[in-house]
Amino acid sequence: MTIGNLKLYDIFRNDLHLPDDKALEVVNALDDHYERKSSAKIEQLATKGELWDVKNELKQDIHTLATRMDLMATKEELSNVKNELKQDIHKLATRMDLMATKEELSVVKNGLTLDIQKVKAELTTDIQKVKSELLGTIQDVKAELIKSVHYAAIAQFIAIVAALVGIIRYCFVR
Repeated sequence: MTIGNLKLYDIFRNDLHLPDDKALEVVNALDDHYERKSSAKIEQLATKGELWDVKNELKQDIHTLATRMDLMATKEELSNVKNELKQDIHKLATRMDLMATKEELSVVKNGLTLDIQKVKAELTTDIQKVKSELLGTIQDVKAELIKSVHYAAIAQFIAIVAALVGIIRYCFVR
């Protein structure tokens, strides 16, 4: 018997006035009952190996969760991506509004072709006018040059005649 059992035995024997055999029987019954309960509890307890296994499983689970959490985006990050996508879609929609259809481009091309033809016709007319004006001016300048050459020739002729008159006079005077 243990010290705890001896104390119980004394209580049953002295305080409750049970006979020796009954006090011993009650102590043994209580001892058996608590022994069964404690052995059942002990069986439910884990061994150190089981604790290590559970500890390692928990570590792996925590590591897996941490890895998954690193891969997960926060609400703020998702909101930022959502806003960026909205802006990109808006930019694309704006660009698409600015794009012209083939029909619109064809209309613009035809209009530009007509404008180019008009400008070309106007330039041809203007060039012809300038050409005829230049030809007239060239002929006027040519006529003036011819007059100037005639006047120069007459002036030279007069100078030669005056020189001859001077030479002849010099010869007679002498």
